[in-house]
Amino acid sequence: MSRGETEYSVSFLNLGKKDEFGKQTRIEHRGKHLRASRTGGVSLRAQTKAAGLNLTANSRHGVRVSRSVGKNTQMALQNGRFILRGRYGSGATKANLSKSGITFSTRNQLGSFNWVKPNRSSAKVFGVQVRGKNAATAHLFFMLFTVLIEVARVALLLLLLLLNGLWRLLGVLWRLLSMTPFALQQALRYWRNLKIQRMQNNLPAVIPSAIGSWKAGQLVTAIQLVVLGWGRGIAADKALPAVQQAAPVTDIASDKGAAAIIAELNSWQQLAPEDNEPVFMLAVLSLLGQQAARQLEQSVLPELLLQMDDLALQQGPKTRFQEKMLEVFSDAAGLRVVI
Repeated sequence: MSRGETEYSVSFLNLGKKDEFGKQTRIEHRGKHLRASRTGGVSLRAQTKAAGLNLTANSRHGVRVSRSVGKNTQMALQNGRFILRGRYGSGATKANLSKSGITFSTRNQLGSFNWVKPNRSSAKVFGVQVRGKNAATAHLFFMLFTVLIEVARVALLLLLLLLNGLWRLLGVLWRLLSMTPFALQQALRYWRNLKIQRMQNNLPAVIPSAIGSWKAGQLVTAIQLVVLGWGRGIAADKALPAVQQAAPVTDIASDKGAAAIIAELNSWQQLAPEDNEPVFMLAVLSLLGQQAARQLEQSVLPELLLQMDDLALQQGPKTRFQEKMLEVFSDAAGLRVVI
């Protein structure tokens, strides 16, 4: 058989022709006068038009007279039997009109399922066209299987969304957990500074007045004496040797008023309330830090902070109160350094 004859025989039976779902269409031959199919058998037909009517003669089904009475609507007489047919709609689901009423059918990969009269359904099972009750049963199993597949797909999607949400939540919780020590430290630092600010507002007027009159060198000396003396629970004069050994970060070496500063600090310490002396000392240091930020150059402040840290270590391990003092000085002087 030649190539042309092969192509003709294939197209003759619709072999290889696919529907909208990619499946093989019904295997049949529909010629001008000959029709042949598995279910319909072989029949000869002839058709003509007369007076607006379609006249069809079929060797198996007899004579039919038909006429279109509207879009997609047809009326016919076949062997004396009245026929009314109509099919409407553009999507997968269409409305079907007949003598017995209107039904609705949906086209799917299996075939066509009639929702009102299931026995009018058609289906293709393993390549074999079936109709009636068998087609309806096949459609029910197909829809059940489709629903189960869709439910499984939605369940899997929800599970993935849930797992993704849990993973994100765990990430957020982990970040919050890792930030908890820092957040707690910042919260405690905030409340401590609030208490210091309240104490600072209630300091005797002589303290801010004296601090405001000091020169830069006197101010630095006072800050170092407070941190190295009060920070270790000793008098300011006992911390003077450690201050004198330090490399100067300003011109404090030329200032000789250390004794006057020590006297001032000792007199202020006598004014501290007995039940809240640590907060009083921190309030004085905070006031000193604020004045230092106004008087000293910005480049001097970090050096001063680092120098006080070194001096404290030279005395031995830093006390917790000294660490707190360095934090208070940093906040008061506007330094963002965590010790």
